[in-house]
Amino acid sequence: MPVVMHWRADTTLPVPDWPAMDAAIPPDVDDAWAHDYFDAAARTWLDALAAALPAEYRLTGTADFLLLSAQPPREAALVLRSCTQALRAIRASLGPLAHDAGYGRHVVLVFASQDDYYAYLSEYQPAGEDAPMSSGVFINAGYGHFASWHDGLDELEAVVVHELTHALLAHLPMPDWLHEGFAVNVERTLLPRLADPRLALYRPDEMAARHAEWWNATTIQTFWSGAAFHTAGEGVELAYDLARAITVLAAREDEAAFRAFAAAADRQDAGRAAALDTLGYPLEHLVEAVLGEGDWAPVPGLWQVPEPVEVDR
Repeated sequence: MPVVMHWRADTTLPVPDWPAMDAAIPPDVDDAWAHDYFDAAARTWLDALAAALPAEYRLTGTADFLLLSAQPPREAALVLRSCTQALRAIRASLGPLAHDAGYGRHVVLVFASQDDYYAYLSEYQPAGEDAPMSSGVFINAGYGHFASWHDGLDELEAVVVHELTHALLAHLPMPDWLHEGFAVNVERTLLPRLADPRLALYRPDEMAARHAEWWNATTIQTFWSGAAFHTAGEGVELAYDLARAITVLAAREDEAAFRAFAAAADRQDAGRAAALDTLGYPLEHLVEAVLGEGDWAPVPGLWQVPEPVEVDR
């Protein structure tokens, strides 16, 4: 399908202006046409990105994925196979919560170096801010896609599972803590080696002490708002661990109620109203079970977070 591309003017690397691309769609087109349109736009975008990057990047794909990487053909094929297997397993794990929102294939970017990776992520950061350190990220902006700088299959497999979980949950309004709780726990379910306590940097008692020292009535609001997951420092690791722990607790007693909560939880209040309606108790009870008594209730009036960017893909 021929596609007229609209590009953002404020970037160094090619980044499409997805709202303009969306506005260019003729009225009353069917889903198949929209899928082909966005898929063609994605391929054009990735070809332009490949030409702009310093290494020799190539675009390959399957029925469900487009992969841009500098890997040899055999390694790229293994990554695509891993993505396909992960997609099938995550859909089975998440059940009806999983949904391929939008049109076009899933886009996976595997950068040849950390320099390339962070140069790309900088295109999505506010002016003057650096991207937090990470091994992979789901970019929930315009055409949702995920990126990593790992090219070893073992490391990349965990990134694929984590970020693809985000992609399949992106249609829901769930708060960041629940998004990350799902992603980490799906990782551990599908890749049990990641939950091996022998690989942990800290013993359980050491981790508990770190949590006790870090969280208070002020820092817990960065957890509920999602800010803790997007800033550098020790708090990021502890936020992920707390999200993992309370997500497990919420799912343990009544799976049906938990899935109803996950479908209804809204980032605007961290899922507070949905917890009362579906789980039957306030969110702070989950945190109390991990951290002990404290002032843990979410207070949205104290948050300062940007509005989320909607996903077209």
